[in-house]
Amino acid sequence: MIPVLSCEEAFALDKITIDSGHQSEKKLMDNAGRSLAQFIVEYISDPFNQKFVILVGPGNNGGDGIISHHYLLEYGANSELLLLNDDMKKSWIFKEYTMPGDSVNIYSNAYTFSPDMWYVDGIFGMGLQREIKGHYKKIIQKISNFSHIIAIDVPTGIYGDSGMASGNFIQAECTLSMGYPKLGHYFNKGLESTGDLFVLDIGLKPLIKTENHINLIEFKDVCSSAPTHTENIHKYSRGKVISVAGSSGYTGACILAVRAATTSGAGIVKAVVPKSLRNLYEICLTEAIMVTMDDHDTGIFMPDHIDNILLEIEWADVVLFGPGLQTDSIAVEWMTGVLKKINKPLILDASGFQPLIDNTLKIDDLPIETILTPHYGEFSQIFNLNLQKIQENPIVAVKTIIPDLNGRVLILKGATNIIVNSKGEVNLMNHGTPSLATAGSGDVLTGILASATSQGLDMNEAAVYSTYLHSECAHQYYQNISKFGLIASDLIDMLPLAQEGIHNVY
Repeated sequence: MIPVLSCEEAFALDKITIDSGHQSEKKLMDNAGRSLAQFIVEYISDPFNQKFVILVGPGNNGGDGIISHHYLLEYGANSELLLLNDDMKKSWIFKEYTMPGDSVNIYSNAYTFSPDMWYVDGIFGMGLQREIKGHYKKIIQKISNFSHIIAIDVPTGIYGDSGMASGNFIQAECTLSMGYPKLGHYFNKGLESTGDLFVLDIGLKPLIKTENHINLIEFKDVCSSAPTHTENIHKYSRGKVISVAGSSGYTGACILAVRAATTSGAGIVKAVVPKSLRNLYEICLTEAIMVTMDDHDTGIFMPDHIDNILLEIEWADVVLFGPGLQTDSIAVEWMTGVLKKINKPLILDASGFQPLIDNTLKIDDLPIETILTPHYGEFSQIFNLNLQKIQENPIVAVKTIIPDLNGRVLILKGATNIIVNSKGEVNLMNHGTPSLATAGSGDVLTGILASATSQGLDMNEAAVYSTYLHSECAHQYYQNISKFGLIASDLIDMLPLAQEGIHNVY
């Protein structure tokens, strides 16, 4: 996993690196400037026939930009340094790094920006937390539609912790982050304005592994979490999933979840369904076993089904609960009765959160081996938090509720998934695509999670493996079908291809 730093952590790491004698401040800046220049000449196509303009603001990013200009000239690139404040000419950097005077300019309103050039954004750094005004604002507005912008650390105007944006911000083609990624790269406007993210090693002191940093999940983490099977295996030892999902008007949620569970590797799946919907489910779910509850043609579960549902659950290795259920008071009554007595690993999603929202159930009433998979709206209702504040800074919101989980796993679904594991550690999964924002996508994830857990993964492993696999299905659709038209059932069809790249199933 790759540590992802908050602004406070990044500044602290700079200070520790310097104070410990690991690197001097000047050496760190030299490493940063040189690394920027090296990246530019190696990454940009035909770099010695391009024009680079380094936009230098008042902070450390500006200093890195000045030094990168020196090295770009040394490498033979056509580089211009544009100081956005004439006081910057007094920097110590100009005394220690040689650069021709005609390559250094001071910004004025007469300066002309051209979309044909490459601009390196060293205007403001990750610590910005205010609106941008004055000539800085005008400059950003002038280049905001340009294609070729390289941002240092975070694009100017993006707040480093939340990814929220000031009124004006840079839309970068790529961002070069010093040492480690920053939280703002993965949320809100930061997610789209960062462009392609590259991390440059500038010689910071290595982080202590015992420190509780937020981490970005890597592909190797997913591979190490994947289920494995011996050749001497049968359907009952491969994983038994029971689904309590679906109702009249919402049968698709159950169908998607059960199909995802079977396709992603569970040995056998039982679906507990209202009796009046049995024929529909048997047509759509040919591999699953139907267990019916007499619903008197209502298409819903009722409180008098509680004991029978619990009896069926005893058979399973894992319980898939929630997609497509009703959420009225009668439904909350029977769901509460079931959820309080489940003693199996539980994947809880969608309508299954209603008892928590209505306070007829507490999180501590759920099995310790539970994975909750809310989207932002559900999360705000479960934990009684302001939705706007969650969206503005989801990491802060998630950290406040970790004690409430008390060892249970949470996956907060979004463009970047936030995973809280059973130890209370926070990890990020950023492998998705915008196409996953479609009805039923979450039901597919629920089925994959149930399948992974039934095949022997612990809750932490299942969360890592399943969220990646779910996202990879969208990438496989792009590669093999189209960039357009993906619906939730297509994700299930892509599961074999997505699994192929992660592990071999024997």
